[in-house]
Amino acid sequence: MNSEEKRNSVKKDYDLIAEQFGQDYGTFIEDLDVYKAFEEKLPKGATILDLGAGAGRAYAYFNKKGYNYIGLDFSSKMRDEAFKIHSEFPYILDDMVNIKNHFESNSIDSVIAMYSLFHLPEENFRKVLVDVNDILKKDGVFLFSYQRGVGEEFTDEPYLGDKGKSALYMNYQTDDEIDSILKTLEFIEVYKKERIETVNGAINGNSAVSLYKIIRKG
Repeated sequence: MNSEEKRNSVKKDYDLIAEQFGQDYGTFIEDLDVYKAFEEKLPKGATILDLGAGAGRAYAYFNKKGYNYIGLDFSSKMRDEAFKIHSEFPYILDDMVNIKNHFESNSIDSVIAMYSLFHLPEENFRKVLVDVNDILKKDGVFLFSYQRGVGEEFTDEPYLGDKGKSALYMNYQTDDEIDSILKTLEFIEVYKKERIETVNGAINGNSAVSLYKIIRKG
């Protein structure tokens, strides 16, 4: 399976779970402390590009605070759920590997990618980080999460029940791999948090370690 096929398999999975996902996560944010830390780094009225916008929960948080939010996701079903929950808002329907088709260099104040980058094959993961660095303005900030590990796998998608066994593509990174990429791009880390997922049925499985970073473009 090549990189495009892996990404398309993720899109198919999220199309299938969009309605239930929207009900559970359309407005609920479990990492408010991370969002607040990110918000502290933003200029007033900043433009925020959300890679993997899903059902719009980040929109619900940032729009009411006066930020210029733009969602991007490749799942049309997720976009439909987002509009159903929040009404229509700026939302680009495309794969995040294509962000350079939509934004010029040095044009965006900030970018977030929460629980989305780990669905990218390795070469796509690196490309997206390079592209984010390019479209961010000087001193722009990027909030993202990843799951600590080595290699890739198809893990269970709890929302799909038995049909979700070994269905969801995941790619893991070590801290050293992440730090190496960020150093190459001259990003400056300004915040880090890690969380062990322990809830039964947690998305992407139990006992996974999620890492959250806020980095600034030098």
